[in-house]
Amino acid sequence: MATKRKTPLGGGKMKPAKNVIYVVGHARLPSETTAKQVYEILSLGLELDRETKRILEVSCTTLPPYGNEFIRELLLGKKIDEDFKTIGEEIRSNYICRTRNALLAALEDLLKRLREHEKHTRE
Repeated sequence: MATKRKTPLGGGKMKPAKNVIYVVGHARLPSETTAKQVYEILSLGLELDRETKRILEVSCTTLPPYGNEFIRELLLGKKIDEDFKTIGEEIRSNYICRTRNALLAALEDLLKRLREHEKHTRE
C-alpha cells in the first residue's frame, strides 16, 4: 500500500532520509504532442527506498496535473526492479496518451541509470 507524502508536492522544504534516493529518467517527446511545443524531453523522477527500491514518490514533467497524479497512483508502492514488467503493462493498458511511449522510455532510462549507479557504488 502506498504511503501518503508528508510534505505536499511543491510546498515546504523536504529533507530526504538517508535511506531514500531520487532517480530521474529522460525521453524525447513525440512531435505531435502539445507538450513538445514547450518541452523537448519528458523527465520521470522517482523517490525510492534505497534498500527495497519501493517507489515512495513520483514526479513527471510535461504531464497535466491529472496525468501526473494518475501515473503517480499507478507507481506508488511498487518496486522499480521487481515490478518493472508489471509497471510497463499497467502504463500500456491504462495510460492512453501520445506521451505513453516517451513515459515508458523514461522509465527504462531511469532503471538503466539506477543500475549504473548501483554498479559504480559497489566498485
